[in-house]
Amino acid sequence: MRTRAGGAALAVLLSAGLVACGGSENQAAEPSADPRLDGRSLAAPPAPEVGEWWTVEVDPELVGAVIPTTLVVTDRSDGRAGIGIPPEQFSHDFLVLHIPVLGDLDLATFAWRVMWDDFEALRFPLEEGRSWSADFHGRDVEATVTRVEGDRAFVTMTGDGERIELVYDARMGMITEFREEALKLGFRVTGHGFDYDGPVLAFSGIELGLMQGGPSESAGPHDHGAEGAPGEASEGPGNSTATLEVATDGSHGSLSLVVWNVGFEDQAGTYRISATAPDGTTFEETFELTPGAPSVNVTSFGHDAVQGTWRLDFHRGGPARLLVEVFTYDLRTVEMGG
Repeated sequence: MRTRAGGAALAVLLSAGLVACGGSENQAAEPSADPRLDGRSLAAPPAPEVGEWWTVEVDPELVGAVIPTTLVVTDRSDGRAGIGIPPEQFSHDFLVLHIPVLGDLDLATFAWRVMWDDFEALRFPLEEGRSWSADFHGRDVEATVTRVEGDRAFVTMTGDGERIELVYDARMGMITEFREEALKLGFRVTGHGFDYDGPVLAFSGIELGLMQGGPSESAGPHDHGAEGAPGEASEGPGNSTATLEVATDGSHGSLSLVVWNVGFEDQAGTYRISATAPDGTTFEETFELTPGAPSVNVTSFGHDAVQGTWRLDFHRGGPARLLVEVFTYDLRTVEMGG
């Protein structure tokens, strides 16, 4: 399976994108009057039901696309829920984007995997002034519940070069608005319900298995694998090859080929990235960027043979930076409903 984000075409899938977190006028879709919502509050972690679902708009601003999808609770155990996505609505780009909420969800902290660590988005009870420390994409942030309105808590997180604003709705049992500033990531819940019926992809054990930058670059936590600050050229065009080992027990993986064009949107360039998996399967993409191209261009693939030696080949014909990431996980299809 292959997915690509980066053009304006996806942006027209929806007529409205994510609105900034803030005042009460920016509420997500209202929950229904289903009696299963009774008793939900900001005082305790959510207890989502298997089959509970949320429709979501995923808004990675630098990619220049808004992607609709549906999140579904595939399983529950003590203190944990599994969040999956219907097959026809899943994009492998979601792994490299780190949003929306996906895979293993720790209900006590509402934590899901972002890069190397779990991102602890919440701490209960959610009361005004409550604070805690978290990590998002390798950046330390300090979180504070800035205000509470009814069943909704507004949280602000700040750190060196980072700011995150999110809204948690206890009745929905989900973060309904999320906006992160360093990488310009966001999502917004547009609908909510129960008893999802149909197949759902269930992910568990998501891990970053491989991260490698292209010519004259080294992978780092804050700029998606570029040496120096985003927007600064390294040593000009060139070619490079890397061989890396991926050690995982995961059954599947998502491979993303990325051109990090931040700061060079007015310049043309031709870039080629290829990745050969341990079983010899080669995934590749040539990116022909013209002035005005998106800041981040991503082509993603899925594969079921991820453990072992990977070969990566880069051609960098322009100032943008290149990156390959592989996320591994166990994957199964769950038939919901019925």
